[in-house]
Amino acid sequence: MISATLEHVLAATGFLPDGQPAAGLRLGRDAQASRRGRAFVPDASWRSASALTVYFKFEATPPTDDVVSQWRREVWNEGFSPLLWVVSPQRIDLYNGFGTPLQEGDAQKHLIGRFETIEDSLHRLDELAGRLAIETGQFWAQVPAVDRKTGVDQKLLSDLAFLERDLVAGNLVRSAAQALIGRVIFTQYLIDRGIVSAARLRRVCGYTALPAILRDRSATTKLFQWLAQTFNGDMFPPSSVRTTPAAQHLQRVAEFLEAVDPQTGQLTFFPYQFDVIPVELISSIYEQFAHADPDANGQKSEALRNGVHYTRLSVVSLILDEVMDGLTGRESVLDLTCGSGVFLVEALRRLVYLRAGGKPPTRELIRSTLYGQVHGVDISEAAIRVAAFSLYLAALELDPDPQPSQSLKFEPLIGRTLLVGDARTIERQGDGKAVLTTSTGLKQFDLIVGNPPWSFKGQSGTQARRQAMTTGVPTQPRGEGLDFVLRAAEFSHAQTRFGVILSATPFFSRSGTGMKAAHHVMRMLAPVTLVNLSNLCSWLFATATMPAVVLFARHRSEQRADQITVVQIPWTPSGAKTHSFEVAPSDILKLTLGEIEKQPLKLKAAAVGRRRDLMLLDELTMTHGSLGERLAVLNAKFRDGLTQGKRENWTLDASELNGLGLLQTRDMRHFQIADGLARYHHAKAQRPRARQIYRAPLLIVKEMLLAQPRAIVAVAEQDLIFTDAFFAASLPARQKPVADLLAMILSSALASWFFSLTASEFGVYKRKLLIRDVEMLPVPELSSAVSSAAGQRLLVLARALREREVQAEDWKALDDAVFDLYELGQADRVVIQDGLLRAGWQWEQGREAAMAPSDSNVEVTSYAGTFLSVMDAWLSVRKKRHMRAEIIDLPKEAALRVVRFILEEGPGKSSVSMIRPGGKLRDVLAGIGNRLQVKIATAVSAERELRVHGRNEVVIIKPAARRHWMDIAALEDADAVVAESFVGGRA
Repeated sequence: MISATLEHVLAATGFLPDGQPAAGLRLGRDAQASRRGRAFVPDASWRSASALTVYFKFEATPPTDDVVSQWRREVWNEGFSPLLWVVSPQRIDLYNGFGTPLQEGDAQKHLIGRFETIEDSLHRLDELAGRLAIETGQFWAQVPAVDRKTGVDQKLLSDLAFLERDLVAGNLVRSAAQALIGRVIFTQYLIDRGIVSAARLRRVCGYTALPAILRDRSATTKLFQWLAQTFNGDMFPPSSVRTTPAAQHLQRVAEFLEAVDPQTGQLTFFPYQFDVIPVELISSIYEQFAHADPDANGQKSEALRNGVHYTRLSVVSLILDEVMDGLTGRESVLDLTCGSGVFLVEALRRLVYLRAGGKPPTRELIRSTLYGQVHGVDISEAAIRVAAFSLYLAALELDPDPQPSQSLKFEPLIGRTLLVGDARTIERQGDGKAVLTTSTGLKQFDLIVGNPPWSFKGQSGTQARRQAMTTGVPTQPRGEGLDFVLRAAEFSHAQTRFGVILSATPFFSRSGTGMKAAHHVMRMLAPVTLVNLSNLCSWLFATATMPAVVLFARHRSEQRADQITVVQIPWTPSGAKTHSFEVAPSDILKLTLGEIEKQPLKLKAAAVGRRRDLMLLDELTMTHGSLGERLAVLNAKFRDGLTQGKRENWTLDASELNGLGLLQTRDMRHFQIADGLARYHHAKAQRPRARQIYRAPLLIVKEMLLAQPRAIVAVAEQDLIFTDAFFAASLPARQKPVADLLAMILSSALASWFFSLTASEFGVYKRKLLIRDVEMLPVPELSSAVSSAAGQRLLVLARALREREVQAEDWKALDDAVFDLYELGQADRVVIQDGLLRAGWQWEQGREAAMAPSDSNVEVTSYAGTFLSVMDAWLSVRKKRHMRAEIIDLPKEAALRVVRFILEEGPGKSSVSMIRPGGKLRDVLAGIGNRLQVKIATAVSAERELRVHGRNEVVIIKPAARRHWMDIAALEDADAVVAESFVGGRA
């Protein structure tokens, strides 16, 4: 039971919608059982889909600042809680859970706001931090102070990195420094948990606290030796205590634990509570050491050289939520590139929970799960040792009573379930042990998870990989992620579920070998779900130089055998601040393997676009030949330009180019080439290219897109050299009008839309176009296009734009003429115009604009008009009914927008009107729910985007962000309403 006041607050803020707990809400004992800690006991908690947790605490009288500071410190140490709500009968205090503790009694410095338990104040609280405000991103925009950059993981990582630098500067080798830090952190964890008591410490080495022990080198040796004897297995292996570090190094670590400022020598505040920090967070923090920044000499760490990237816990949760849904807990798990074990630790926790069936787990259950169901491989022995330690600590944490001495004894994991070696050959280790094998062959696992390396090691590395692969199996040309998937598949059976993070490059590039390798894996493991993470790489995999996807396979029984589900996770302003994900139904598209193999462009298009994009893409590619084909008819093709390179690589004759003008990146703008180009005067170059590729007329395209998603294209009327920052096609002299026409088409919104959907790198990776991207653009037959009315308009505009700067009205005229040239209807023009905006999301300004709250008088009104245009086309056939729209005029800060479409008898014109709401947002939702007999608040929680049908109306409810209210969304929503309502005979 919870207090009536807390229940009222939860209901008023959307956590108890329609009288029932929202998804993720836990009450009473359930909430208390879901966390660890010394003093803080929540009365309710809410966990988002991305593992963020909001805690609610009720007190009959407001607690003191010291008490709240103690609670908040524990919440901060837990690492996943952005908010702490402290509720009392008269008020609600909202605290920042990510704010770094400063000192005891610092609660007021982290107070976000104070609200009364009266209706108006509760409404303000709901708009600021209610469930809808958090789920739709409104909260994070309004409270910038709540940021994971100040969370325990980032703070501890920063402190440990500083500690490591000091130890290395003191002549301790980096690997030894990391080993010492790890040993001390894990020891302090055991002490904080009470598993190793102060009394035990005194008996073993004469001190009751770890800092004092570390200041005595002899006592430190005794402690580590005792730990190695007591915690057998791999927790404190004897090899780790053979040499005790020097006194100066132990002193520095002791100062860290006592929060001594290394520069001033003054005591500061030590915020960490290692019994509260989750084991998986400690493991992930330690894993980041392997992915540290380049050292002082500028050399990359070994992990970065091998393409290994730190796996954030939010993506671990995303993967395990999917692949472990509906399991029994008896399943086995394999991670062939386990690193420090972040996947394995969380998998162990979940398997134990499933096996326990809601009851407290026994030690026997925990240990049997640990020893028999969780397996990992990594080439790094140091990483495997951290993985073993992390798994042991997780087992202790799950243990209902880890105090008796026998609870501290573990069987070894290394060499049995945790293996050091190359995943490709791990079962053939030279010591003769049978690892990952049975009498009938390789072991088979029920779950395969992980984040294999994404590295590209040059041609020699590619050749070595190909020699090791099975003959006839397609391999990706750059990188080895798919190789690991193929290797992991050897340990699978027909129902094995896969959840693996990979480079997106082979899936989205136009490389024939890369696509063949990706298609092979998808066909072998179908049905497959691909989750596009490329929008999030700036914070999710900050060290990566490639975009990322998650490959899920065989994890949903309802999928068709040949189905490929593609999910795009959009960038949001809150993502980097909270390490969370937002997915709406419109972000999910379904294809078949046959569709993708017939039209490979569709896979990337589905990962960045929408259903209407795919429909138009199909139509254009079937109606028109590609630009490459059109140029081939003219005996022309795009070619890369001159690569001058470093002087030591100037080996090829370039003398025939001397005297030609040299076009460099600063010399070209839209439709214009600068006068007075510098003359080329070198005898040799790294790659000079053939002289004939520089003959005018030249259709020149700049590789990089600058500040906006339109390609920079111009036509050169005189021979010139272009560098490899460009590519160009030399056309026959009489085809100068064709070159001008193509320059206009390539600069149009249509081209930008097409490139964002299909280009190898633009749209997921770099703001860059490749030759093969541009050559795939569908283009009308050129001679007919030049002589058409639209073509002539474009040529007139081309002549004008060579002489002046392009204005907004010029872009509109250009786009309209291209639309006419392609004979596009109004709906297709909407798709492309919105596509230009979406292509602009590759820049920060465009992304932020897409996530800003929509304006009811602008975006929502346009949305309603576009929706009605589709419905009008259906209704006008029979002329018996018409439809009008009512936009509920909600405040800009409201988390949702609501539009009601009403079907009325008789012919008539559609109309859009603004309706003043009869109350606050929750009153609007309640009124709609009562009229249509639907629990709106509950449904919005589950779906995010909602269409609610009545007898003669449909209500559409979505988050306020502009991206949900674009005109292309209106087209697709209208398509869905037609399919849901009119096909059933209600037209």
